[in-house]
Amino acid sequence: MKARHVCAVVGVAFAVGAVVFMRSLVASNDAQSESVARRLMSALPVGPDAQIARLALDFRPEGRVMQGPPLMAVVATKPGVEGVAIAKSVFAARRLDPPGVGEELAFLGRNGAYRLKVSEILDWDRPPGRGAAYPTAFVSPETAAAIGEEWSPFTAPSVAELAPAFRSDAGRNFDRAKALLLWAAALTALCLLVNSLFLSIEAKRRDIAVLRMLGMTRGGVVRRVAAEAVALALGGLAAGVALAFAATAAYVAFDRSLFPEGPAFSFVSAAACAALAPLLAVAASLVALKSALAVKPLEAASARLPRKRHVGMVVSFAFGFGAFVAVEVWGASLMSAFVPSEELPDAIVSILPGGVSSFDIEKVRNVEGVARIAELQPLQVNILPLEELKMPGAEKEQQPARDKPSDKGRPPRKGPPPGMGGPPRAQYRNALLLASEWLPDFRFSSGSHDEAEREIKSGDACVITEMMARARGWSMGDEIELDCGRGHVMRLRIVGIVDLNWHMVTSRGLVRGLNRMPVNTDGPVFVSFDTLAACDPRPQDFVRMTHLWLDYTPEFLAAHGVFGAGRIVENEIVKALNGADLVTREGEVRGNTVRLHSRGEIADGTLAHGADLIGSMARVPFIFIAVVSLGFIAMLVASADARRREFAVLRAVGATRPQLAAALAREAAQVAWKGIVLGLLGGAPAGWLFTFGTRKAMANWGLPASFAVPWETLAVGAALAFAFALAVAVPTALALVRPRR
Repeated sequence: MKARHVCAVVGVAFAVGAVVFMRSLVASNDAQSESVARRLMSALPVGPDAQIARLALDFRPEGRVMQGPPLMAVVATKPGVEGVAIAKSVFAARRLDPPGVGEELAFLGRNGAYRLKVSEILDWDRPPGRGAAYPTAFVSPETAAAIGEEWSPFTAPSVAELAPAFRSDAGRNFDRAKALLLWAAALTALCLLVNSLFLSIEAKRRDIAVLRMLGMTRGGVVRRVAAEAVALALGGLAAGVALAFAATAAYVAFDRSLFPEGPAFSFVSAAACAALAPLLAVAASLVALKSALAVKPLEAASARLPRKRHVGMVVSFAFGFGAFVAVEVWGASLMSAFVPSEELPDAIVSILPGGVSSFDIEKVRNVEGVARIAELQPLQVNILPLEELKMPGAEKEQQPARDKPSDKGRPPRKGPPPGMGGPPRAQYRNALLLASEWLPDFRFSSGSHDEAEREIKSGDACVITEMMARARGWSMGDEIELDCGRGHVMRLRIVGIVDLNWHMVTSRGLVRGLNRMPVNTDGPVFVSFDTLAACDPRPQDFVRMTHLWLDYTPEFLAAHGVFGAGRIVENEIVKALNGADLVTREGEVRGNTVRLHSRGEIADGTLAHGADLIGSMARVPFIFIAVVSLGFIAMLVASADARRREFAVLRAVGATRPQLAAALAREAAQVAWKGIVLGLLGGAPAGWLFTFGTRKAMANWGLPASFAVPWETLAVGAALAFAFALAVAVPTALALVRPRR
């Protein structure tokens, strides 16, 4: 078999094998779900009279306030437990080390914060999937009685009922990457097939010309090219499926304790690849046909050696690197909308779950290192006309539909107002009202800061973000109609529109989702305290101070840095609210936790999470760049064959073998750089276009379309792609110029 054929078969086999192996691994993991559920119920037994409650943890690894969703624990009662016994799985969900025995953990419920000493770390480290309500922490009935939350009887699930909790994550993660994986695999196989066909046509150019002279029709040429492509595709398919099944069996056999039920093979994925392989072969044939049909019968008399054909490899490498570029540009363009704007205050502080009296704001006026600090009062209210949320965050139990058509668009009559308890209500698109003493120095795209601040304080006016304006089609002077509950409708006039990335600040600061409202919102709406109070259906006695925001003095921030400044100020707020004569604990204020989130920390956490997510996806096409690099072997073999006479002359005049190898390596380097440049030029706009489709599918309407190119990441990727090419090309070039025995 020729080198070009071997490279094509190996490339197709790798592409097919990667898809089948990953899907078989997911299937093997799913096959263990009942066994895992059985082991969980054995490792963490729950008594028949147990009561459970779901509590969040204010866990701070290395003293840092966690970015992202809080850790959640299902806590069950168990006689004889001192403090709390908690499983490793609670922390494994976020890849964190559990605390030591004797350390205190802060649990946060709907009614208060509770600090419990860890008495035991339970040896179970596999977290159940979303929706599983199996206990992962245990307290005594006496401790539970002291925790003022709603405890409910625990109904033990069967093994079959609990098993899906250990199936969802792996399958969901594969489904997220499935489209990218299939696309990258198909693209890799197509590129290597095209490269092989181009090289094959050039190598057999004289043979094709002879056959044409002897009477072969153009249709015969088409069949010849297609037959070669199909044979290569089917050969790679068979090898890939066999290797994937063998790799799955070996992987499972290596750790039988983790896979007691043995391997499960994804025959569906194998069948899908089998259906796709002939289509890829036909597509590759169509690309190469122009070159094949250009062969003339008169070329049968030509004695020239085959020409160098680099086009196929340039295109192949460009597609491979372009896929990597597209993923990175797509991710960077999306992430740019979530990095907090610098115009936001330096930090946001939450005092949850119950908050403290608004009069306590006076106690924190003189906190060290703070230039200005103010209460930030949030309230989520539905936007009229009502539009039900159809996304994660909407409750499954919905409010009964209205009977009278005349009620359409009016506020719902049934169900209690926000914050007053009761069953889950239907959830609608809403505005996050934010009231404060001062309006930060936002960048206004419509209106001005001073005028907007005057209008807000003088009447029912508001400032909204560009994102909300885009989503709703609102502009300066328009009115927002809000459902304030109990049949009260309020209208706010828009007096300013600001360019503001707010998502992660309101999320990390736990501003959204209070009072049984959804965590999703159309965006913040900045108002005065009077306007917010007029729209708040809660009695004034129920309204507590739950949030602050603040700016540091430049000198304090420069002296301590973002992390150090945040911890100092957080502790000072705790002391101020508790009183200097009281013994304080970090992050605790009379049944609340105090969490300070610096804008800089939020930005770093957002970028780190985005880089991790995008990097995971970018690794898929980058792995296939390495596979595409195998095509350099076939290209250099063909190039060496085409330059036999030239190399013979050079050898005769004194050229050394390393010099000849360097000439071949330079060819590969030139092809690689051309592919990288073309990949960048094609991948960047492709990634930019992908952002539009993603934005339409996301919950947040009106996300800004920001074109961002992560040049540093792409430079590293280009260097690695070039290194892959040389890693294949240099040994091949040296092997090709060795003397034949």
